[in-house]
Amino acid sequence: MIPSPALSSWRRWALVGALVALSLPSWAQRSALTKPQTILFVGNSFFHGAFQPVLSYNAMAITDENFRPAHTGQRHQYQHEEGPWGGIPGIFKKLTDEAGLHYEVHLEAISGQTLKFHYDSALAVIQQPKWDKVVLHDYSTGPVPTRHGGQPARFFKYATRLEQAVHTANPAAQIYLYQTWARADITYPAGKEYSGLPLDSMTHDLHAAYYQEAALNGHFAGVAPAGDAWLRAVQQGVAMPNPYAPEAGKVSLWGRDHYHPSTYGAYLNACVLLAEVAGYDPRKLGGTEQAAAALGITPPVAVKLQRLAYEQVHAAKAASKGKGKSKLKANRR
Repeated sequence: MIPSPALSSWRRWALVGALVALSLPSWAQRSALTKPQTILFVGNSFFHGAFQPVLSYNAMAITDENFRPAHTGQRHQYQHEEGPWGGIPGIFKKLTDEAGLHYEVHLEAISGQTLKFHYDSALAVIQQPKWDKVVLHDYSTGPVPTRHGGQPARFFKYATRLEQAVHTANPAAQIYLYQTWARADITYPAGKEYSGLPLDSMTHDLHAAYYQEAALNGHFAGVAPAGDAWLRAVQQGVAMPNPYAPEAGKVSLWGRDHYHPSTYGAYLNACVLLAEVAGYDPRKLGGTEQAAAALGITPPVAVKLQRLAYEQVHAAKAASKGKGKSKLKANRR
């Protein structure tokens, strides 16, 4: 039988349709491509920022896990810190949106608290299988040596316990540590934990603790070196080393209490998180970046802070690769 022209035409179009269907991703693949990365930030005021405009920046675009209207049922201690909070996770969310990345951002932050506190009282929030990424930090002095007022054993213990809790719920989750920064308020005044020591002393202690936990534990995806980026900003003359003695032409990374981040410090931290956790080069955002503009950061300064964040994360990864190669060589001997 000779097929009719109409039937042959139908078969040709059916074949074309099948080939097109094979060339397109499946519904599941398309869903995977558009599914947001769900990320949880766990910490304290070093995430929420403490002061406006950082405290409430982009708060409506993220989920503050502790916010309830009229303070009903929430665990915020301080009435002056009205929620919901945006903070550095709010800036991170804005940066990822501008970069074309798809992130769903959640914040579990309680002022003045430690990783132990979160393990003891917020495990129901933290130990959920929905988190693709989790970022943790301890109280500002928690990881430093005991002679400087720290409790490093507590930091190591509960950073590990929280890592285990997250991975019990979702073995594929990526967990990052967020290395915090040297506090000017306990470095420059007399009678404090780091009085009389250079600014890099506390930064060195924090770096050592956070990177030691990541190395010894072995189950962290990385460390976001915010504190190291602050020191880099000081060393390169972008930021002043001592906010008690302001220098013209340099920004202060500390807020008015010389403890929490200023808008500049918060923005730098968010850029570090963008580079380390999201794997995106913040320099691509450039001087027209919208979060910087909303926070009152001029385009030239925003570009400098983006560059510093990239350089610090890049340097940390290069150093890590170098150590890995050295260990490999040693094992081959």
